[in-house]
Amino acid sequence: MTLALTSLSKTYPGRHGSSVQAVRSLDLRMDKGEIVALLGSSGCGKTSTLRMIAGFESVTDGGITLAGRRIETLTPDRRRVAMAFEGYALYPPLTIEENIGFGLTARGLDRNEAAKRVREMADMLEIGPILKGRPAGLSGGQQQRASLARALARDADLHLLDEPMGQLEPQLRAILRGRVKAALKARGLTAVLVTHDQTEANAMADRIAVMEAGVLQQYGAPSELRDRPANLLVATFLGEPPMNALPATVEPHGLHIDDVAEDALALPGVALPAVGSKVVLGIRPHRLHLGAGVWRGQVISNQWLGDQAHVVLALGSRIVVAVAHQRVPVRVGETVPLGFGAEHAHLFDAASGRALAHGTASA
Repeated sequence: MTLALTSLSKTYPGRHGSSVQAVRSLDLRMDKGEIVALLGSSGCGKTSTLRMIAGFESVTDGGITLAGRRIETLTPDRRRVAMAFEGYALYPPLTIEENIGFGLTARGLDRNEAAKRVREMADMLEIGPILKGRPAGLSGGQQQRASLARALARDADLHLLDEPMGQLEPQLRAILRGRVKAALKARGLTAVLVTHDQTEANAMADRIAVMEAGVLQQYGAPSELRDRPANLLVATFLGEPPMNALPATVEPHGLHIDDVAEDALALPGVALPAVGSKVVLGIRPHRLHLGAGVWRGQVISNQWLGDQAHVVLALGSRIVVAVAHQRVPVRVGETVPLGFGAEHAHLFDAASGRALAHGTASA
């Protein structure tokens, strides 16, 4: 095990004697050579976690073990951690070439080897032409790539990447995600990526830790989080468009969707809780099909996005989204049948949000 966070907590002092708990008893383990993403909305605790690992924030409670060493009380320079900062943190007097190579020469790496590694990082991140420039003369995206190159060039027990591509335009970001992941894997490096971008997390990470309000919601492979979300928060956070979530009541012959006039929906093979239970039915938009099914919805909008159609429908007083990979010949205001297979249903407890069933398997 390369990194272990044990009951890790961070509390910040607030105003008038109050306090804010940014991270709450976080337990997380990752292996050598693994890429893990901390994913969540702004303020969920992911950056505070990263900064505690790096040593830029003190630990309120709990421990951090890296490569067999307890490090939570060590200064940042003794932790063998390399970090790409969201705010770049480049040295203004140095050229980009000197910035990238600073950590290499400072640790005694041969100058020729250091220069070679700097060039490799610059070529990978497409900043070769600006190596002789200085940070003040560069765009935000160029500075961000320089910060990322500096972190990746180093040999360290752990590489921390804080929103490392947030300033890049989409096409370049898509290219560099693949290159950076390949480089990390080729060198056997271990990395923690902080991002609010689920596409970036899915593309780069072996496992994803979803956080909200300082609490770890679920930790697993991208496919596990998509197909078997632990709770409604994870289910609706991951996926674009998000999962459709319909409040419902369990009846003797199936589910009655609240505020929808249709009869109870039969879900053969799905383990339903007791009659009268309040639940939330989750359906991913690409699993909701138009043209057949027990429901009838009124089309609110029909958007063709170049490679898929997003059709928004009113189902009683509820709104659902269906996604198709071809144009759908329905007009706004038209009423159309829609449905889904029981194997694609997700059930959550309405009060706690806890997952109850995924398709025909229990959670």
